[in-house]
Amino acid sequence: MDCQDDSTLNADVAWKQLVAYLSPPNVITPEIKSRCKELIEVLENFGYPVRRCIGSWFRVKFKHYFKSNVLPEVMTVLDVYADYEAFEKITVLLGKGILKFLLSFYLVEETDSTFQKKDVYMDFTTILMEIEEVKKLFSMCCINFYKRGFDCYDNLAQDLDCLPTEHSDELKNFDIINRYLCCLYLFEEVVYDAVLHVLNSQIRLFINDNFAGCSHDTSIIGPVMSWLNSSVITFIQFITQHQLVPPNMEIWKKRLKFFCYKTIATVRINDLFEIMVDYPESHAAVLDIKKCIGHVQCSTYLVKTVQDMFKERLLHPGANTEDIITQYSSAIKVLRFLDPSGAILEKVCSPLRSYLKNRDDTIRCILNSLMSEEENELTRELSSTTGTLFNSNEDSDLENDDWEKWKPQSKDMPTDLKSKASKSADIISTLCSIYGSASVFVKEYRSLIAEKLLTTSNYDVSLEMRSMELLKVGFGEDMSQCQIMLQDVVDSKRTHANIINKVKQECPFEISTLIISHVFWPNLRKEEVNIYKPLQDYLSGEYQTAYSELKRSRTLEWNLNLGFVELDLEYEGRTLSFTVSPVQATIILCFEKSEKCHADTISNTIGLSLSQTRKKLAFWVTNGVLKETSKDMYELEKEVKETQQVVVEEMDSAMVKIEQVREEELEGFTNFVIGLINQSGQITVERVHKLLSLLLSDSPAGQLTPEEVKTFLEKKIRYFKLTRDGYISYSVSKEDNNGTKGSIKIDKMILQLHKHSEVRFDIVTPTVTWYLRAHTPEDRDTWTGIIAKHRELLPQSREGSVVMLTESSLQCWVITQKFAVLL
Repeated sequence: MDCQDDSTLNADVAWKQLVAYLSPPNVITPEIKSRCKELIEVLENFGYPVRRCIGSWFRVKFKHYFKSNVLPEVMTVLDVYADYEAFEKITVLLGKGILKFLLSFYLVEETDSTFQKKDVYMDFTTILMEIEEVKKLFSMCCINFYKRGFDCYDNLAQDLDCLPTEHSDELKNFDIINRYLCCLYLFEEVVYDAVLHVLNSQIRLFINDNFAGCSHDTSIIGPVMSWLNSSVITFIQFITQHQLVPPNMEIWKKRLKFFCYKTIATVRINDLFEIMVDYPESHAAVLDIKKCIGHVQCSTYLVKTVQDMFKERLLHPGANTEDIITQYSSAIKVLRFLDPSGAILEKVCSPLRSYLKNRDDTIRCILNSLMSEEENELTRELSSTTGTLFNSNEDSDLENDDWEKWKPQSKDMPTDLKSKASKSADIISTLCSIYGSASVFVKEYRSLIAEKLLTTSNYDVSLEMRSMELLKVGFGEDMSQCQIMLQDVVDSKRTHANIINKVKQECPFEISTLIISHVFWPNLRKEEVNIYKPLQDYLSGEYQTAYSELKRSRTLEWNLNLGFVELDLEYEGRTLSFTVSPVQATIILCFEKSEKCHADTISNTIGLSLSQTRKKLAFWVTNGVLKETSKDMYELEKEVKETQQVVVEEMDSAMVKIEQVREEELEGFTNFVIGLINQSGQITVERVHKLLSLLLSDSPAGQLTPEEVKTFLEKKIRYFKLTRDGYISYSVSKEDNNGTKGSIKIDKMILQLHKHSEVRFDIVTPTVTWYLRAHTPEDRDTWTGIIAKHRELLPQSREGSVVMLTESSLQCWVITQKFAVLL
């Protein structure tokens, strides 16, 4: 380029020379830099603000060049090639077409301090991404491009300075394309999200392939982090080495470690059910989850996942209650280790607790484990219990012994748990808190220990004493009645020995008796039965007399249907051993003198109904001792198979059935419900249920259900009708299937309206009075009017049709009906 003296240069010539220097040069020398500054000085002297505008002018010039020269070639590539091949060629095209301006960028930066070449790259990136086809291509192919690059790099697993030549071509080609993307500033604007997506996918793939479902006795965090540092982090360093501004590797490490912890947490939480089963052998896996919870917010995912696992595998009728309790115990230990506040445990196990609460055998299974002779988780916990198992006062955070270590709950914890106070509790406390009251457990424990004591013959209660002493620590004074029960057994041993020594007549059998204080024992099932006569005579005679002499002013009331008998049946040198109830023993002894016996005879002997006797006889028929030769005629089997095992009868529970207890309880509140109706005129089943639930909160039969209340009320319904022969009668069935329960002749009754109530009226006879209440005054007028009219018509015609008041049937305590009767 010819240079003229600056004094002879005009503005136009100076500008043309400057533009020529700024066109993509092959090299930049100090002379070129100096000449550009001189030309700018000349233009400034002519009044042109070149120094401030040269950067903006160059950006406009570059845009024009890109749109007119580079962009058409890009569109041509899109027409000729597709997908990944088009992506590579376009990247190379952009690199070769734009990077030749790199020296020009440096010259402009030397002359205009406000100019930044990054702004130029941003301009061309914006123009490029406005083309929908290019945007979709880069979005799709960048992920595939970097996935290929990572797979190649990870397979080599060596330092980039000494790559094996036979595997380096593919990686070198990848490096060329990646270099263009970095130098063009496309990495941050276009490629970054794709790289992050690929790396997250590779981390997820690596963890799932290598550690999903793996052994739970070793930690996986260490191996994952080692792989992350050796493969992923070095790959990031490899792909970002061409960036003009070095990346912040600490930010990359934090993001990738976060995703590692999140993926590890997901894998471990998905296996958490099995981890709970194997705990404490799986403590390493639980520790992994705890560490992950400290880095990522995964509490909500943990709660939902474990709840779904419990619902699928435990909360159904096919799951054994003992298995559910065992899994719940493991869940308590694991979740309390993960979250000492107990918030996660509360949320996860809330459905499990509700399900266990509604299972009939939950309390029994818990207590059976506590009373087991073999050591188990609950017995170990019980041995280490130092405080009460029930505490109605919620401890506040300030009352917690570890208040100095208090931490706020996780942000992703469900909001319904954030306000709950956290308490540290052992497994037994958590299990017992399902019912919220110690009395429920104590009553069930009384029933369990009563049945166990009634089946013991050696008066050995050492194991029960040990269990009770441990339970007293947790249940406190509520166990006092159980202590009296055990003391009864100990006293019975001494009393029985004294009586046997005192009686003059020796008992024909070896017996042991249990003398109990019935006030402190549960309600025992009592049946009026007769047992083997010599034994019954001995018990009610000599034995009872000796007891009365030993215990002044006391007597015995025998419960002969309870207990058990151990007997041997001998058949020509063969012996069969049985453990049966006293009634069953009496039945088989009926065949002592005769090989045949009729069921009626046996029924009269033992004092049971014929149907009950047949059921008892079925036991001996099933075990091959008796056979039924004809209707109700039974005979001893001639040939009996010998067995080495003792046949034990499955006896009925010694406790009174819950249904019977509940019915007796509700019957006691009949007058109470009648009083409610007298006060309000009508009342719903739900209202009655709430009131009775409060009154029966400590019921031995457990919590009262609305269905039980409805059944009780339905039994009290009375259906009234007016018949053709002049009677008002009532029954407990609408169809009269159960017959009339009472009636009044209308010509011998007095109909009285209540003085102070517009809905009440009374039907009075010399022997009985019915107090009736209508729902409305109109209903009362309807009934009284029809009764009065019928009384007038009755003397005139006895052949009139039946008057059925189906729409105004008098019923007791059912608000959908018109009337309620107060009996």
